[in-house]
Amino acid sequence: MKKFLLGALGLLALTLAGCSSNALTTNKTSYHPTALTAVIKGDAKAKTVSYQINDGKKQHVKVNGGTYFFQVPAATKQQTVKLTAGSATKTVTVKRVTALGNYKKLAATYNQMAIASYLPTKVQKQMLTAQKTQAATKKKLAALAKTNPTAAAAAIQKEQAAAKQLQAKLATAKKQAKDDLLPTTAKDGVQNLINNKDVTVRGNVQDGKMMGLALIVPTKQMKAKSGQKKFGTTFALLGTTLKAKPKYVINKFEKVLKDAKKNSSSTTTKTIRSNGIRFNTGFSTDHLYIYMTK
Repeated sequence: MKKFLLGALGLLALTLAGCSSNALTTNKTSYHPTALTAVIKGDAKAKTVSYQINDGKKQHVKVNGGTYFFQVPAATKQQTVKLTAGSATKTVTVKRVTALGNYKKLAATYNQMAIASYLPTKVQKQMLTAQKTQAATKKKLAALAKTNPTAAAAAIQKEQAAAKQLQAKLATAKKQAKDDLLPTTAKDGVQNLINNKDVTVRGNVQDGKMMGLALIVPTKQMKAKSGQKKFGTTFALLGTTLKAKPKYVINKFEKVLKDAKKNSSSTTTKTIRSNGIRFNTGFSTDHLYIYMTK
């Protein structure tokens, strides 16, 4: 009887150990983020799976049909994710990625160009000329003030009037562009930075750094000229902000778009590379997605 009980206890322990290991699984032990996040998924014999990223706040996700998934935003440091389902536990890692750059600097660059895009071409050229010749003009007026103060005063007055006109036009352009601008600051996490009827710009910000961007466009908007223009402008501005070559990327993208029209698959993705930036394109039945990462 004693031997029988010991054997039964041993069998029960093995059975319980087997149940524990199968109660929570992950499809990988190490993940590399794609686009803005790494997708952790697997099977669980519980109603919910809780997880902690780098010993942070515990979060929960529901289990549907025995499977679960959740996303971990990409970061510049390797992340450890601890999962729990009942008494079962798992630990996985998410590899580090390179940031696109400092969020505030990228937002300021983008916004400056976005506002300028609402100015007439003639005014844009005037502003560029004024910026380039500012130091030389100041030096020239200072020299003129020594030889002909009256003429210098008149020239300064003329320059100030022109600058005032440009500032007024710039203020108008800023109001027109308000729905197209990135917020000057952004909290950590994946969030919509721009969201209007034509385009959505989604970003992953971590510790003040822009980890990745996504340009999302409804396919119905791409059928209208206004939607095409908004997409093209936003795409070009984002590419320029990231110091890619927009013309090269757009030419490549046009080919990807043609191939997508021939192929009815909604899961087809293509990668375009320019100056260290990866543009991953994808299509669904109602949206176009372009992810920008390093």
